[in-house]
Amino acid sequence: MKERLYITGLKTFLVGADWRNWAIVKIETDAGITGVGEGTLEGREQSVETAIRELERYLIGKDAFAIELHFQEMYRRAYWTGGAVLNSAISAVEHALWDIKGKALGVPVYELLGGKVRERVKVYANAWFHGPEAGASPQGSETSEEFAQAARKTVALGYRGLKFNPFSPRQGWDFYRLENAILNAGGECVAAVREAVGPDVDLFIDCNGVFNTTGNAVRAGQAIASYNIGFIEEPVPHENFREMAFVRQKVDIPIATRERLFTIFSFQQLMELQTVDIIQPDLCHCGGILEARKIAAIADAHYVATAPHNPNGPIGYAASLQVAACVPNFFVLEQFPAKP
Repeated sequence: MKERLYITGLKTFLVGADWRNWAIVKIETDAGITGVGEGTLEGREQSVETAIRELERYLIGKDAFAIELHFQEMYRRAYWTGGAVLNSAISAVEHALWDIKGKALGVPVYELLGGKVRERVKVYANAWFHGPEAGASPQGSETSEEFAQAARKTVALGYRGLKFNPFSPRQGWDFYRLENAILNAGGECVAAVREAVGPDVDLFIDCNGVFNTTGNAVRAGQAIASYNIGFIEEPVPHENFREMAFVRQKVDIPIATRERLFTIFSFQQLMELQTVDIIQPDLCHCGGILEARKIAAIADAHYVATAPHNPNGPIGYAASLQVAACVPNFFVLEQFPAKP
C-alpha cells in the first residue's frame, strides 16, 4: 500500500427511494481505492449534490487520510457554517474518506475509532405501520387496531423495539391546538400497541416536533407515560432548548431529540441546559462519523445516551453502525424497511 493516497475525483449519485432521495458521493484516489458516503437530505438532495461539487475544488489533490484536517477546512472556511445543506455535503465526503482509509488499512472503521465495545447493535423499527404489508393503507395506520396488527407483524420479524407517532398526522391536526379527540386517539393507539406486543418490547414515541406549544407536548407525554415508553422524541420543535428542558421536567418519560442539530457546538449547549436524556445525531447531517463520535463523548460526560437518527439509505446506515460499534454510551439504532 502507498504511504499516502491522494484524491483524484468525486462522483455524485441521486437514488430514488420512496419519500426521500438518497444523495451519494464516491471519492476516487490515485491508488484506485474508492470510498462512498451519503448526505441524504429530504427534499434538498440536489442542493446537497451541488454543495458536494463545490467542495470538490478544495478536495482534489488532497491527502485522503487527513480526515480531521479536511473537516475543519470544509467547515471553518465556509463562513456560513452549520446549515443543513453544507453539513450534509461535508458528512457525505467524510464518510467516503473513512471508507477509503478503512479499505487502505484493511480494517473496519470502528477499529480506527478506538475499537468495538459490543458484539451486537440493538435496532428498533420505524415506518413499520405503513403500507399493505403492515395491514394498513399506503398513508399508514391510523386506528388503534391497525397499529396493533402492524406491531404484531413487526415484532414477529424479530424486532424488540418500535417507534411511531400516534398523534400526527390525524384529521383535524393543528400545530398549535391539541383536540381532545386526537389526544384520546393517540393514547388509545399506544395502549393497543403495548397490549399487542407485551411488556418487554421497547416502545418509542416520535412527536416529530409537531407540538408548537409546550403545554400540549406535556399533555401528550403525560397521557402515555403509564405505558413504559423508552423515550419520547422531539415533543416540541428543535429551535428552543429551554422549552424542551421544561417538557423534560414535566413528563416522566426520557426525552430524545436533536436530529436537526449540527456539530459539537449545538449539542454542547443542549446538554448544558439539561434538556435531553438521549441524543440523536444524524450521521448524514451532523458532520459525519468522527463528529458523531465527538458528540457522543460530550453526551457521555453528561450521562446522556446516544441513539443515532437513521432514516437514510444503506451507506448512512453503514456509517451509523461504525459509531454504534465503538461508542460506550450507545443506546439503540433506528432502522427503516430495506429498499431495493
